[in-house]
Amino acid sequence: MTTGRTRAALPAPVTELVGREALAAETAERVSRTSRMVTLAGPGGVGKTVLALEVARRCRAEDDRPVAVAYLGDVTRPDELRREVVRALGIADQSSADPLDVLVEFLRDKERLLVLDNCEQLWEAVGDLCAVLLAEAPGVRVLATSRQHLGIAGEYTVLVPPLSVRADAEQSDAMRLLLRRAEAAGRKITAEDDCEALNELVDWSSGLPLVLELVAVRLGGGMAPREILDRLDGGRLLATRTRRVRPHHRTLEQTLDWSYGLCSESQRRLLARVSVFAGGFSLGAAEKVCSGHGIGEDEVVDLLADLVAQSLVMAGRDGRYHQLQPVREYGQRRLRASGEEQRLREAHCVFFRRLAAEFASTWYAADEVPLLRRGYDEMPNFRAALNHCATTPGLAELGLGLLHDLARLRIQFFCALLGEFRGWFQRLLDLTPAEPTPERIGSAALLGWIMLCQGSQDEAGVVLEHCRELVGDRDDVAPVVLLEGAYALLVDGDPKSIGVLRRAVELFEGMGPEFHGDRGNFKLIWAVAAGFYGDEATGIAAADDYLADARAAGAEWAISWALWARGLAPLRHGAPVEAVSWFRAGLEMQIGLREQWGSTWSSEAIAWALAAVVEQDSAASDVLEATAELLGAAVRMQKATGVAIAGLAPFRREREKAHATVVARLGAARCQRAYDRGTAMASRDAVYALALSPEVDRRRPSEVGLADLSPRQREIAVLVSQGHPNHEIARKLHLSVSTVENHLTAIFAKVAVVNRVELGTWVGAQTGAAPR
Repeated sequence: MTTGRTRAALPAPVTELVGREALAAETAERVSRTSRMVTLAGPGGVGKTVLALEVARRCRAEDDRPVAVAYLGDVTRPDELRREVVRALGIADQSSADPLDVLVEFLRDKERLLVLDNCEQLWEAVGDLCAVLLAEAPGVRVLATSRQHLGIAGEYTVLVPPLSVRADAEQSDAMRLLLRRAEAAGRKITAEDDCEALNELVDWSSGLPLVLELVAVRLGGGMAPREILDRLDGGRLLATRTRRVRPHHRTLEQTLDWSYGLCSESQRRLLARVSVFAGGFSLGAAEKVCSGHGIGEDEVVDLLADLVAQSLVMAGRDGRYHQLQPVREYGQRRLRASGEEQRLREAHCVFFRRLAAEFASTWYAADEVPLLRRGYDEMPNFRAALNHCATTPGLAELGLGLLHDLARLRIQFFCALLGEFRGWFQRLLDLTPAEPTPERIGSAALLGWIMLCQGSQDEAGVVLEHCRELVGDRDDVAPVVLLEGAYALLVDGDPKSIGVLRRAVELFEGMGPEFHGDRGNFKLIWAVAAGFYGDEATGIAAADDYLADARAAGAEWAISWALWARGLAPLRHGAPVEAVSWFRAGLEMQIGLREQWGSTWSSEAIAWALAAVVEQDSAASDVLEATAELLGAAVRMQKATGVAIAGLAPFRREREKAHATVVARLGAARCQRAYDRGTAMASRDAVYALALSPEVDRRRPSEVGLADLSPRQREIAVLVSQGHPNHEIARKLHLSVSTVENHLTAIFAKVAVVNRVELGTWVGAQTGAAPR
């Protein structure tokens, strides 16, 4: 997962750049060559964002420097600013560390161009952040957009002027933009149109692209240039062809006033109300939050279409709606003036509270991953709701309930938000009474679980004591029993954790269907405990139970974790080759899902299993250096993720055992060199390739039977023998086609066949079934 919004890191241009060619080229040259800190400054609506993205594209094309874009229009606090930049850079930080420290550590040895858009709301905090990053990370360059310069050492400010409105021989830039946008809106201007009125319109626009865009929409809708002029500026037309000097912000405000005035009363209400959303919104959200008090729920879809047609709302291809920042700010001013702001903000909080509850109760199903991604899309709105609840008297408990249910979705793990969720839990728990409500007990337990996963043992112990105080003598409160078991597993390293966690699963089972996902999620933790501390039969049975459960639900991410858990018993009980197969099967799914939590631990576990293979079979010593590299690479990923493996007792034990095995056979110096190569790996893809590559099954093809293939290889071989093509196999097993092809290559080599027909024949001989 990458940015805080689900946009590409550097989106492709939507429209042609008009009148900015020279400025874009000059600024790109400056950013790439001479100035590490450049701020594009100018009034709202002048086109700073469009210019910044074009400059970033040119810089990337020139020196191949990676680009990250952080959109700060919805950010209201300095801590949110730093986390938004973390997300924009694609850092999978799950730690409790200060996001500034995370940023410095990540960027210290990297080349990056960081685009910070809409800095004016927090310009001092942005300036402080940039000053630190530029000092600590010499390969970082920053391109900011703001309505004022940031005022830090080394900053070069580029004043972004309005487009030219007059030209001697050719059309002005402002006129060219107006004509092109009008044509795009359905109106091609010809010689028969009122050119004088068009020139006056361009004069009146002050050359602001957003103003020209709004005028073009009206031209496309059929209004004549003179008619538009008559309605602008309260009917006070320009008396001469000489442009009257006017403040740019006033021109934009008057244009928005004009556009607002052309809307119907219902359109005006909706324009103000949708400004309550952060980071975009869905039609369903707008229907629930913005209806009532003069707007019927069934009217919203048509009213939104009207606002889109007038360029006051943007419709994305993903079905979500957005507003340009100046338009949203205008809508917020109108919302405050209407007296509806508090009601709308509370409606917004209630809607997203209910959405979080829906996610929490329904995720354990085939649409698990789509729900996780939908939750990520809505994170700006969830943050806005949480912030409103945390800052409005009487709403903290509503916010805590929202956060509790959102965390039950496990989005904080899937989307690398552990540190943020930890902060929200601490903040909202501090704001609510210490009473044993289900939301407080559940929230405290989830906070403790997050702390355990981060390796924060002492802090988790404090939270566990608080949970015990909340429930008193009761021993049947599922979230607290879960935290007791998890603490015993990860801190104490106690085999009794198996029984405690099994009890937690049973208690969640009894809480009803809305806790079906919680039961499934914590069945995983029970299976992990059984794998680490149970006998072989117990470990296999628990993992098989969870794997069957996850497959029955169709939850892909849960399945990938079940495959991981299934590898623990073979690892611990003398079958490391089998363990490698299970861990790799989980990793392959996680790679396909583009997550960074499970794949970190799958890579780590594969290193454990490879070391165990070598310990068992000296003929496999050729994988020792790869194992040492993978141990180093896994540490790098954990460090980037912010997890301290030293705080996870069974994980630490397996790592120390694997490391000791490699050192004993390679020698300390050679092991360290290989380990250092792993820690220097530049990309997760390189780590994944390393984790999936060493062959560990050394038997001759004639000795290999169907049972000797890995679980995933068996599934693929059987499906091939049944006549399924690769794309169908990929769909059935939730894999990419390339992953299926890679498996087939390995299968062909292992059983000594050269094509699908021969493989089908071989499977038939193994099973007694005729190939298709």
